[in-house]
Amino acid sequence: MSALPTTAASDAAPVNFAHLLRWELRQLGRSRLLRTLLALLGAAMLWGAHNGAALHHAQDAAIERSRASDAAWAAQIRERARRYAEPAAERVPYWQDPTDIAGFSRYFLRVHADKPHLPLSPLAVGASDLLPSRLPVKLETPFGIEPAYDFENPRGLALGRFDLGFVLAQLLPIAAILLVGLLATFERDHGMLRLIAAQRVSARVWLGARIAAIYLWLAPAVLALTAAALAAAGVEAGAAWRELAAAAVLLLAYVAFWVALGGVVAAAWPNAAGAIATLAALWALLAVGVPMLGSAAAERAWPAPSAVAYVDAQRRHNDAIAAQRDRIVAAQLCRNGRVDAAERAAGLDYATRLSFLAPELERRLAPLQRQRERARDGRERVSVVAGYLSPTLGLQEALARLAGTDAQRHRAFEAQVRVYQQRLRDWFYPRIQRRIGAASADGTYGRLNFAEYDDIPAWHGGERSGAQRAAMAWPFALWLWALSGIGIALAWRRLRDWPTEL
Repeated sequence: MSALPTTAASDAAPVNFAHLLRWELRQLGRSRLLRTLLALLGAAMLWGAHNGAALHHAQDAAIERSRASDAAWAAQIRERARRYAEPAAERVPYWQDPTDIAGFSRYFLRVHADKPHLPLSPLAVGASDLLPSRLPVKLETPFGIEPAYDFENPRGLALGRFDLGFVLAQLLPIAAILLVGLLATFERDHGMLRLIAAQRVSARVWLGARIAAIYLWLAPAVLALTAAALAAAGVEAGAAWRELAAAAVLLLAYVAFWVALGGVVAAAWPNAAGAIATLAALWALLAVGVPMLGSAAAERAWPAPSAVAYVDAQRRHNDAIAAQRDRIVAAQLCRNGRVDAAERAAGLDYATRLSFLAPELERRLAPLQRQRERARDGRERVSVVAGYLSPTLGLQEALARLAGTDAQRHRAFEAQVRVYQQRLRDWFYPRIQRRIGAASADGTYGRLNFAEYDDIPAWHGGERSGAQRAAMAWPFALWLWALSGIGIALAWRRLRDWPTEL
Protein backbone atom coordinates (compact mmCIF):
# COMPACT_ATOMS: atom_id res chain seq x y z
CA MET A 1 0.00 0.00 0.00
CA SER A 2 1.13 3.55 -0.66
CA ALA A 3 1.62 6.15 2.01
CA LEU A 4 -1.09 8.64 2.93
CA PRO A 5 -1.90 11.08 0.09
CA THR A 6 -0.94 14.69 0.58
CA THR A 7 -2.82 17.66 -0.79
CA ALA A 8 -2.36 21.41 -0.76
CA ALA A 9 -5.07 21.71 1.85
CA SER A 10 -3.63 19.00 4.12
CA ASP A 11 -1.80 21.58 6.23
CA ALA A 12 -5.03 23.46 6.85
CA ALA A 13 -7.68 20.79 7.50
CA PRO A 14 -7.86 17.14 8.62
CA VAL A 15 -8.06 14.51 5.90
CA ASN A 16 -11.69 13.69 5.07
CA PHE A 17 -12.75 10.01 5.60
CA ALA A 18 -14.57 9.80 2.26
CA HIS A 19 -11.54 11.19 0.40
CA LEU A 20 -9.23 8.72 2.14
CA LEU A 21 -11.66 5.84 1.48
CA ARG A 22 -11.66 6.60 -2.26
CA TRP A 23 -7.87 6.63 -2.19
CA GLU A 24 -7.75 3.27 -0.38
CA LEU A 25 -10.22 1.73 -2.81
CA ARG A 26 -8.06 2.76 -5.77
CA GLN A 27 -4.88 1.51 -4.15
CA LEU A 28 -6.43 -1.78 -3.01
CA GLY A 29 -7.78 -2.40 -6.49
CA ARG A 30 -4.17 -2.45 -7.76
CA SER A 31 -3.07 -4.93 -5.07
CA ARG A 32 -1.67 -8.21 -6.38
CA LEU A 33 -2.54 -9.83 -3.08
CA LEU A 34 -6.24 -9.04 -3.53
CA ARG A 35 -6.27 -10.26 -7.12
CA THR A 36 -4.46 -13.46 -6.24
CA LEU A 37 -6.76 -14.28 -3.34
CA LEU A 38 -9.89 -13.58 -5.40
CA ALA A 39 -8.59 -15.74 -8.24
CA LEU A 40 -7.92 -18.63 -5.85
CA LEU A 41 -11.31 -18.19 -4.21
CA GLY A 42 -13.04 -18.12 -7.58
CA ALA A 43 -11.33 -21.32 -8.72
CA ALA A 44 -12.19 -23.04 -5.43
CA MET A 45 -15.83 -21.93 -5.70
CA LEU A 46 -16.16 -23.26 -9.24
CA TRP A 47 -14.69 -26.60 -8.25
CA GLY A 48 -16.81 -26.84 -5.11
CA ALA A 49 -20.05 -25.99 -6.92
CA HIS A 50 -19.20 -28.56 -9.61
CA ASN A 51 -18.64 -31.26 -6.97
CA GLY A 52 -21.96 -30.56 -5.28
CA ALA A 53 -23.89 -30.40 -8.53
CA ALA A 54 -22.33 -33.65 -9.81
CA LEU A 55 -23.26 -35.49 -6.61
CA HIS A 56 -26.84 -34.25 -6.66
CA HIS A 57 -27.30 -34.90 -10.38
CA ALA A 58 -26.18 -38.49 -9.78
CA GLN A 59 -28.62 -38.87 -6.88
CA ASP A 60 -31.52 -37.41 -8.88
CA ALA A 61 -30.66 -39.76 -11.75
CA ALA A 62 -30.76 -42.68 -9.30
CA ILE A 63 -34.23 -41.56 -8.17
CA GLU A 64 -35.44 -41.54 -11.78
CA ARG A 65 -33.97 -45.01 -12.38
CA SER A 66 -35.72 -46.23 -9.25
CA ARG A 67 -39.05 -44.84 -10.45
CA ALA A 68 -38.61 -46.45 -13.86
CA SER A 69 -37.71 -49.77 -12.22
CA ASP A 70 -40.78 -49.60 -9.97
CA ALA A 71 -43.00 -48.87 -12.98
CA ALA A 72 -41.53 -51.83 -14.90
CA TRP A 73 -42.05 -54.05 -11.85
CA ALA A 74 -45.69 -52.96 -11.56
CA ALA A 75 -46.26 -53.80 -15.24
CA GLN A 76 -44.71 -57.23 -14.71
CA ILE A 77 -46.97 -57.85 -11.70
CA ARG A 78 -50.08 -57.00 -13.72
CA GLU A 79 -49.02 -59.40 -16.47
CA ARG A 80 -48.43 -62.20 -13.98
CA ALA A 81 -51.81 -61.53 -12.35
CA ARG A 82 -53.47 -61.81 -15.75
CA ARG A 83 -51.79 -65.18 -16.43
CA TYR A 84 -52.51 -66.54 -12.92
CA ALA A 85 -56.25 -66.03 -13.50
CA GLU A 86 -56.19 -68.75 -16.16
CA PRO A 87 -57.43 -72.30 -15.39
CA ALA A 88 -54.83 -74.61 -13.85
CA ALA A 89 -54.66 -77.92 -12.06
CA GLU A 90 -52.43 -76.63 -9.26
CA ARG A 91 -51.59 -73.29 -7.69
CA VAL A 92 -48.32 -71.44 -7.29
CA PRO A 93 -47.10 -70.86 -3.72
CA TYR A 94 -48.58 -67.78 -2.08
CA TRP A 95 -45.18 -66.10 -1.89
CA GLN A 96 -45.02 -66.28 -5.70
CA ASP A 97 -48.60 -65.15 -6.21
CA PRO A 98 -49.26 -61.42 -6.75
CA THR A 99 -53.01 -62.07 -6.67
CA ASP A 100 -52.85 -63.11 -3.01
CA ILE A 101 -53.02 -59.98 -0.86
CA ALA A 102 -50.84 -61.35 1.94
CA GLY A 103 -48.19 -62.59 -0.47
CA PHE A 104 -48.33 -59.33 -2.44
CA SER A 105 -47.88 -57.19 0.70
CA ARG A 106 -44.74 -59.08 1.74
CA TYR A 107 -43.06 -60.13 -1.50
CA PHE A 108 -44.40 -57.91 -4.31
CA LEU A 109 -45.12 -54.50 -2.81
CA ARG A 110 -42.36 -52.27 -4.12
CA VAL A 111 -42.60 -48.54 -3.38
CA HIS A 112 -39.99 -45.90 -2.67
CA ALA A 113 -40.11 -42.53 -0.96
CA ASP A 114 -37.78 -40.02 -2.61
CA LYS A 115 -36.37 -36.63 -1.67
CA PRO A 116 -35.38 -34.81 -4.90
CA HIS A 117 -32.85 -32.02 -4.68
CA LEU A 118 -33.91 -28.40 -4.71
CA PRO A 119 -32.86 -25.80 -7.31
CA LEU A 120 -30.12 -24.31 -5.11
CA SER A 121 -28.60 -27.64 -4.03
CA PRO A 122 -25.09 -26.91 -5.49
CA LEU A 123 -24.71 -24.20 -2.82
CA ALA A 124 -23.90 -26.79 -0.15
CA VAL A 125 -23.64 -30.58 -0.01
CA GLY A 126 -24.60 -30.52 3.66
CA ALA A 127 -25.64 -33.98 4.80
CA SER A 128 -26.75 -35.14 1.35
CA ASP A 129 -23.69 -37.37 0.94
CA LEU A 130 -24.42 -39.13 4.25
CA LEU A 131 -28.23 -39.43 4.24
CA PRO A 132 -30.14 -41.29 1.50
CA SER A 133 -32.23 -39.39 -1.01
CA ARG A 134 -34.65 -42.32 -1.46
CA LEU A 135 -35.90 -45.02 0.90
CA PRO A 136 -37.71 -48.29 0.24
CA VAL A 137 -40.96 -48.42 2.19
CA LYS A 138 -41.97 -51.81 3.57
CA LEU A 139 -44.85 -52.69 5.83
CA GLU A 140 -42.80 -54.64 8.38
CA THR A 141 -39.86 -52.23 8.79
CA PRO A 142 -39.84 -50.84 12.35
CA PHE A 143 -40.78 -47.16 12.46
CA GLY A 144 -40.81 -46.82 8.69
CA ILE A 145 -37.11 -46.40 7.92
CA GLU A 146 -35.41 -49.17 5.99
CA PRO A 147 -31.60 -48.88 6.36
CA ALA A 148 -30.09 -47.81 3.05
CA TYR A 149 -26.40 -47.56 2.26
CA ASP A 150 -24.26 -45.98 -0.44
CA PHE A 151 -21.02 -47.88 -0.65
CA GLU A 152 -18.38 -45.17 -0.55
CA ASN A 153 -15.03 -44.81 1.11
CA PRO A 154 -15.82 -44.17 4.81
CA ARG A 155 -12.68 -42.05 5.20
CA GLY A 156 -13.86 -39.79 2.39
CA LEU A 157 -17.31 -39.49 3.93
CA ALA A 158 -15.77 -38.62 7.29
CA LEU A 159 -13.67 -35.85 5.75
CA GLY A 160 -16.60 -34.41 3.83
CA ARG A 161 -16.77 -33.15 0.28
CA PHE A 162 -15.06 -30.10 -1.12
CA ASP A 163 -18.16 -28.09 -1.95
CA LEU A 164 -19.11 -24.45 -2.36
CA GLY A 165 -20.38 -24.27 1.22
CA PHE A 166 -16.96 -25.36 2.49
CA VAL A 167 -15.23 -22.67 0.46
CA LEU A 168 -17.56 -19.95 1.75
CA ALA A 169 -17.57 -21.03 5.38
CA GLN A 170 -13.96 -22.17 5.81
CA LEU A 171 -11.74 -20.63 3.12
CA LEU A 172 -13.35 -17.21 2.80
CA PRO A 173 -12.32 -16.26 6.38
CA ILE A 174 -8.73 -17.18 5.54
CA ALA A 175 -8.78 -14.75 2.63
CA ALA A 176 -10.17 -12.03 4.91
CA ILE A 177 -7.50 -12.80 7.52
CA LEU A 178 -4.69 -12.49 4.98
CA LEU A 179 -6.03 -9.24 3.55
CA VAL A 180 -6.46 -7.58 6.93
CA GLY A 181 -3.32 -9.10 8.44
CA LEU A 182 -1.05 -8.03 5.59
CA LEU A 183 -2.62 -4.78 4.37
CA ALA A 184 -3.63 -3.23 7.68
CA THR A 185 -0.12 -3.73 9.10
CA PHE A 186 1.93 -2.72 6.06
CA GLU A 187 2.90 0.73 7.38
CA ARG A 188 3.53 -0.68 10.88
CA ASP A 189 6.04 -3.22 9.54
CA HIS A 190 7.75 -0.66 7.27
CA GLY A 191 8.20 2.00 9.93
CA MET A 192 5.84 4.49 8.27
CA LEU A 193 3.39 5.10 11.15
CA ARG A 194 5.39 8.11 12.39
CA LEU A 195 5.02 9.80 9.00
CA ILE A 196 1.28 9.09 8.87
CA ALA A 197 0.70 10.17 12.46
CA ALA A 198 2.39 13.48 11.67
CA GLN A 199 -0.33 14.23 9.10
CA ARG A 200 -3.67 15.80 9.95
CA VAL A 201 -5.43 12.41 10.11
CA SER A 202 -6.70 10.47 13.10
CA ALA A 203 -6.01 6.80 13.73
CA ARG A 204 -9.71 6.05 13.37
CA VAL A 205 -9.96 7.69 9.96
CA TRP A 206 -6.80 6.13 8.61
CA LEU A 207 -7.26 2.50 9.74
CA GLY A 208 -11.06 2.70 9.40
CA ALA A 209 -10.73 3.67 5.73
CA ARG A 210 -8.31 0.78 5.15
CA ILE A 211 -10.62 -1.79 6.77
CA ALA A 212 -13.70 -0.38 5.00
CA ALA A 213 -11.90 -0.55 1.64
CA ILE A 214 -11.04 -4.21 2.24
CA TYR A 215 -14.71 -4.98 2.93
CA LEU A 216 -15.98 -2.97 -0.03
CA TRP A 217 -13.69 -4.91 -2.34
CA LEU A 218 -14.06 -8.36 -0.81
CA ALA A 219 -17.83 -8.52 -0.20
CA PRO A 220 -19.06 -7.68 -3.74
CA ALA A 221 -16.34 -9.88 -5.24
CA VAL A 222 -17.51 -12.84 -3.12
CA LEU A 223 -21.11 -12.32 -4.25
CA ALA A 224 -20.08 -12.13 -7.89
CA LEU A 225 -17.85 -15.21 -7.68
CA THR A 226 -20.55 -17.17 -5.85
CA ALA A 227 -23.14 -16.24 -8.47
CA ALA A 228 -20.75 -17.26 -11.26
CA ALA A 229 -20.01 -20.61 -9.58
CA LEU A 230 -23.71 -21.36 -9.10
CA ALA A 231 -24.49 -20.38 -12.70
CA ALA A 232 -21.71 -22.67 -13.93
CA ALA A 233 -23.22 -25.47 -11.81
CA GLY A 234 -26.56 -25.05 -13.58
CA VAL A 235 -28.57 -23.17 -10.94
CA GLU A 236 -31.52 -21.26 -12.38
CA ALA A 237 -31.75 -17.97 -10.52
CA GLY A 238 -35.47 -17.57 -11.25
CA ALA A 239 -36.33 -20.85 -9.52
CA ALA A 240 -34.53 -19.96 -6.28
CA TRP A 241 -34.34 -16.18 -6.15
CA ARG A 242 -35.58 -15.96 -2.56
CA GLU A 243 -32.96 -18.41 -1.34
CA LEU A 244 -30.30 -16.62 -3.40
CA ALA A 245 -31.24 -13.29 -1.84
CA ALA A 246 -30.99 -14.77 1.64
CA ALA A 247 -27.63 -16.34 0.79
CA ALA A 248 -26.35 -12.96 -0.45
CA VAL A 249 -27.34 -11.26 2.81
CA LEU A 250 -25.68 -14.06 4.77
CA LEU A 251 -22.44 -13.74 2.83
CA LEU A 252 -22.36 -9.96 3.19
CA ALA A 253 -22.83 -10.33 6.94
CA TYR A 254 -20.25 -13.13 7.15
CA VAL A 255 -17.59 -11.09 5.36
CA ALA A 256 -18.46 -8.12 7.57
CA PHE A 257 -17.97 -10.25 10.69
CA TRP A 258 -14.49 -11.42 9.71
CA VAL A 259 -13.36 -8.02 8.47
CA ALA A 260 -14.67 -6.39 11.67
CA LEU A 261 -12.87 -9.02 13.74
CA GLY A 262 -9.74 -8.22 11.77
CA GLY A 263 -10.28 -4.56 12.54
CA VAL A 264 -10.43 -5.32 16.28
CA VAL A 265 -7.10 -7.15 16.08
CA ALA A 266 -5.50 -4.50 13.84
CA ALA A 267 -6.59 -1.78 16.30
CA ALA A 268 -4.03 -3.20 18.74
CA TRP A 269 -1.32 -2.19 16.20
CA PRO A 270 0.36 -5.62 15.84
CA ASN A 271 2.81 -6.50 13.10
CA ALA A 272 1.70 -8.74 10.21
CA ALA A 273 2.86 -11.95 11.88
CA GLY A 274 1.08 -11.08 15.12
CA ALA A 275 -2.16 -10.08 13.38
CA ILE A 276 -2.30 -13.19 11.22
CA ALA A 277 -1.41 -15.49 14.12
CA THR A 278 -4.11 -13.95 16.34
CA LEU A 279 -6.77 -14.12 13.64
CA ALA A 280 -5.78 -17.68 12.70
CA ALA A 281 -6.13 -18.72 16.35
CA LEU A 282 -9.59 -17.13 16.51
CA TRP A 283 -10.55 -18.87 13.26
CA ALA A 284 -9.43 -22.25 14.65
CA LEU A 285 -11.34 -21.63 17.88
CA LEU A 286 -14.57 -20.70 16.09
CA ALA A 287 -14.34 -23.23 13.25
CA VAL A 288 -13.01 -26.24 15.17
CA GLY A 289 -12.95 -25.63 18.91
CA VAL A 290 -16.54 -24.52 19.50
CA PRO A 291 -18.11 -27.33 17.38
CA MET A 292 -15.97 -29.95 19.15
CA LEU A 293 -16.92 -28.62 22.58
CA GLY A 294 -20.59 -28.51 21.56
CA SER A 295 -20.46 -32.08 20.28
CA ALA A 296 -18.83 -33.33 23.49
CA ALA A 297 -21.38 -31.48 25.64
CA ALA A 298 -24.31 -32.82 23.61
CA GLU A 299 -23.10 -36.42 23.81
CA ARG A 300 -22.68 -36.11 27.56
CA ALA A 301 -26.04 -34.41 28.16
CA TRP A 302 -28.07 -36.57 25.76
CA PRO A 303 -26.51 -40.03 25.49
CA ALA A 304 -28.05 -42.14 22.76
CA PRO A 305 -28.15 -45.93 22.53
CA SER A 306 -25.57 -47.20 20.10
CA ALA A 307 -26.55 -48.75 16.78
CA VAL A 308 -25.20 -52.08 18.03
CA ALA A 309 -27.40 -51.89 21.14
CA TYR A 310 -30.45 -51.10 19.01
CA VAL A 311 -29.80 -54.00 16.63
CA ASP A 312 -29.23 -56.34 19.59
CA ALA A 313 -32.50 -55.24 21.19
CA GLN A 314 -34.33 -55.79 17.91
CA ARG A 315 -32.86 -59.27 17.62
CA ARG A 316 -33.87 -60.19 21.17
CA HIS A 317 -37.41 -58.91 20.70
CA ASN A 318 -37.72 -60.76 17.40
CA ASP A 319 -36.71 -63.99 19.10
CA ALA A 320 -39.20 -63.43 21.93
CA ILE A 321 -42.03 -62.61 19.53
CA ALA A 322 -41.24 -65.66 17.37
CA ALA A 323 -41.57 -67.87 20.44
CA GLN A 324 -44.98 -66.34 21.32
CA ARG A 325 -46.30 -65.65 17.82
CA ASP A 326 -49.45 -67.79 17.93
CA ARG A 327 -50.54 -66.39 21.29
CA ILE A 328 -49.90 -62.80 20.13
CA VAL A 329 -51.86 -63.29 16.89
CA ALA A 330 -54.77 -65.02 18.63
CA ALA A 331 -54.99 -62.29 21.28
CA GLN A 332 -55.12 -59.54 18.67
CA LEU A 333 -57.76 -61.39 16.65
CA CYS A 334 -59.90 -61.72 19.78
CA ARG A 335 -59.53 -58.00 20.52
CA ASN A 336 -60.69 -57.31 16.96
CA GLY A 337 -63.78 -59.48 17.43
CA ARG A 338 -62.47 -62.37 15.28
CA VAL A 339 -62.76 -65.17 17.81
CA ASP A 340 -63.50 -67.65 15.02
CA ALA A 341 -60.27 -66.70 13.23
CA ALA A 342 -58.23 -66.88 16.45
CA GLU A 343 -58.47 -70.66 16.33
CA ARG A 344 -56.57 -70.60 13.04
CA ALA A 345 -53.65 -68.53 14.36
CA ALA A 346 -51.20 -71.43 14.29
CA GLY A 347 -51.94 -72.15 10.61
CA LEU A 348 -51.53 -68.64 9.22
CA ASP A 349 -48.88 -67.97 6.61
CA TYR A 350 -45.85 -65.84 7.43
CA ALA A 351 -47.03 -62.72 5.56
CA THR A 352 -50.40 -62.71 7.33
CA ARG A 353 -48.74 -63.15 10.73
CA LEU A 354 -46.52 -60.13 10.02
CA SER A 355 -49.60 -57.89 9.95
CA PHE A 356 -49.94 -58.69 13.68
CA LEU A 357 -46.30 -59.10 14.68
CA ALA A 358 -44.75 -56.01 13.03
CA PRO A 359 -46.78 -53.56 15.19
CA GLU A 360 -45.98 -55.69 18.24
CA LEU A 361 -42.24 -55.41 17.55
CA GLU A 362 -42.59 -51.65 17.28
CA ARG A 363 -44.46 -51.53 20.59
CA ARG A 364 -41.63 -53.34 22.34
CA LEU A 365 -38.94 -51.21 20.69
CA ALA A 366 -40.76 -47.93 21.36
CA PRO A 367 -38.91 -47.00 24.60
CA LEU A 368 -35.54 -47.39 22.90
CA GLN A 369 -36.76 -45.48 19.87
CA ARG A 370 -38.00 -42.61 22.07
CA GLN A 371 -34.60 -42.49 23.77
CA ARG A 372 -32.93 -42.19 20.38
CA GLU A 373 -35.30 -39.43 19.32
CA ARG A 374 -34.80 -37.49 22.56
CA ALA A 375 -31.04 -37.69 22.16
CA ARG A 376 -31.29 -36.54 18.55
CA ASP A 377 -33.56 -33.62 19.43
CA GLY A 378 -31.31 -32.54 22.30
CA ARG A 379 -28.21 -32.65 20.14
CA GLU A 380 -29.93 -30.67 17.43
CA ARG A 381 -30.74 -27.95 19.98
CA VAL A 382 -27.08 -27.85 21.01
CA SER A 383 -26.11 -27.62 17.34
CA VAL A 384 -28.34 -24.57 16.91
CA VAL A 385 -26.72 -22.83 19.88
CA ALA A 386 -23.23 -23.81 18.67
CA GLY A 387 -24.09 -22.30 15.28
CA TYR A 388 -24.58 -18.92 16.90
CA LEU A 389 -21.39 -19.25 18.95
CA SER A 390 -19.42 -20.41 15.90
CA PRO A 391 -20.30 -18.30 12.84
CA THR A 392 -18.47 -20.80 10.64
CA LEU A 393 -20.69 -23.66 11.77
CA GLY A 394 -23.75 -21.41 11.66
CA LEU A 395 -23.09 -20.36 8.07
CA GLN A 396 -22.63 -23.97 6.97
CA GLU A 397 -25.98 -24.88 8.51
CA ALA A 398 -27.72 -21.83 7.05
CA LEU A 399 -26.38 -22.51 3.54
CA ALA A 400 -27.43 -26.17 3.81
CA ARG A 401 -30.96 -25.10 4.75
CA LEU A 402 -31.14 -22.81 1.73
CA ALA A 403 -29.81 -25.60 -0.47
CA GLY A 404 -32.20 -28.17 1.01
CA THR A 405 -29.36 -30.49 2.06
CA ASP A 406 -29.63 -30.00 5.81
CA ALA A 407 -30.36 -32.70 8.39
CA GLN A 408 -33.57 -30.93 9.44
CA ARG A 409 -35.11 -31.44 6.00
CA HIS A 410 -34.10 -35.10 6.13
CA ARG A 411 -35.76 -35.50 9.53
CA ALA A 412 -38.96 -34.10 8.05
CA PHE A 413 -38.57 -36.52 5.11
CA GLU A 414 -38.23 -39.47 7.49
CA ALA A 415 -41.32 -38.34 9.38
CA GLN A 416 -43.26 -38.26 6.10
CA VAL A 417 -41.97 -41.75 5.26
CA ARG A 418 -43.29 -43.00 8.58
CA VAL A 419 -46.72 -41.43 7.91
CA TYR A 420 -46.74 -43.05 4.47
CA GLN A 421 -45.90 -46.45 5.94
CA GLN A 422 -48.80 -46.10 8.36
CA ARG A 423 -51.10 -45.26 5.45
CA LEU A 424 -49.98 -48.41 3.67
CA ARG A 425 -50.53 -50.49 6.79
CA ASP A 426 -53.97 -49.02 7.35
CA TRP A 427 -54.80 -49.92 3.75
CA PHE A 428 -53.30 -53.45 3.62
CA TYR A 429 -53.67 -54.90 7.11
CA PRO A 430 -57.50 -54.84 7.35
CA ARG A 431 -57.73 -56.41 3.89
CA ILE A 432 -55.19 -59.10 4.80
CA GLN A 433 -56.88 -59.95 8.09
CA ARG A 434 -60.36 -60.10 6.53
CA ARG A 435 -59.08 -62.90 4.28
CA ILE A 436 -58.36 -65.19 7.22
CA GLY A 437 -60.65 -68.18 6.75
CA ALA A 438 -62.18 -66.80 3.54
CA ALA A 439 -62.55 -69.00 0.47
CA SER A 440 -60.28 -68.51 -2.55
CA ALA A 441 -60.87 -69.01 -6.24
CA ASP A 442 -60.60 -72.63 -7.39
CA GLY A 443 -59.11 -74.00 -10.57
CA THR A 444 -56.63 -71.20 -11.23
CA TYR A 445 -52.92 -70.63 -10.72
CA GLY A 446 -53.49 -67.84 -8.20
CA ARG A 447 -55.83 -67.14 -5.33
CA LEU A 448 -57.31 -64.06 -7.04
CA ASN A 449 -58.25 -62.28 -3.81
CA PHE A 450 -56.35 -59.11 -4.71
CA ALA A 451 -56.43 -56.96 -7.85
CA GLU A 452 -56.59 -53.41 -6.45
CA TYR A 453 -53.20 -52.34 -7.73
CA ASP A 454 -54.36 -48.88 -8.78
CA ASP A 455 -55.81 -48.12 -5.34
CA ILE A 456 -52.58 -48.65 -3.36
CA PRO A 457 -51.66 -45.31 -1.70
CA ALA A 458 -48.90 -43.49 -3.58
CA TRP A 459 -46.00 -41.55 -2.06
CA HIS A 460 -46.35 -37.78 -1.96
CA GLY A 461 -43.71 -35.75 -0.12
CA GLY A 462 -44.15 -32.19 1.09
CA GLU A 463 -41.58 -29.38 1.05
CA ARG A 464 -41.14 -25.98 2.60
CA SER A 465 -41.56 -23.13 0.17
CA GLY A 466 -38.63 -21.00 -0.96
CA ALA A 467 -39.90 -18.13 1.18
CA GLN A 468 -39.96 -20.37 4.27
CA ARG A 469 -36.41 -21.59 3.67
CA ALA A 470 -35.21 -18.03 3.15
CA ALA A 471 -36.95 -16.89 6.34
CA MET A 472 -35.00 -19.50 8.32
CA ALA A 473 -31.75 -17.73 7.37
CA TRP A 474 -32.72 -14.24 8.55
CA PRO A 475 -32.17 -14.71 12.32
CA PHE A 476 -28.61 -15.89 11.78
CA ALA A 477 -27.94 -13.11 9.28
CA LEU A 478 -29.13 -10.53 11.82
CA TRP A 479 -26.92 -12.16 14.45
CA LEU A 480 -23.89 -11.83 12.16
CA TRP A 481 -24.67 -8.17 11.49
CA ALA A 482 -24.98 -7.59 15.24
CA LEU A 483 -21.60 -9.25 15.87
CA SER A 484 -20.10 -7.13 13.09
CA GLY A 485 -21.48 -3.99 14.70
CA ILE A 486 -20.01 -4.99 18.04
CA GLY A 487 -16.65 -5.59 16.37
CA ILE A 488 -16.73 -2.20 14.68
CA ALA A 489 -17.59 -0.50 17.97
CA LEU A 490 -14.73 -2.24 19.76
CA ALA A 491 -12.26 -1.32 17.04
CA TRP A 492 -13.51 2.28 17.03
CA ARG A 493 -13.04 2.46 20.79
CA ARG A 494 -9.52 1.08 20.64
CA LEU A 495 -8.49 3.50 17.88
CA ARG A 496 -8.78 6.66 19.94
CA ASP A 497 -5.05 7.36 19.67
CA TRP A 498 -2.03 6.31 17.70
CA PRO A 499 0.24 3.76 19.46
CA THR A 500 2.53 5.29 22.05
CA GLU A 501 5.59 3.73 20.41
CA LEU A 502 5.84 3.89 16.66
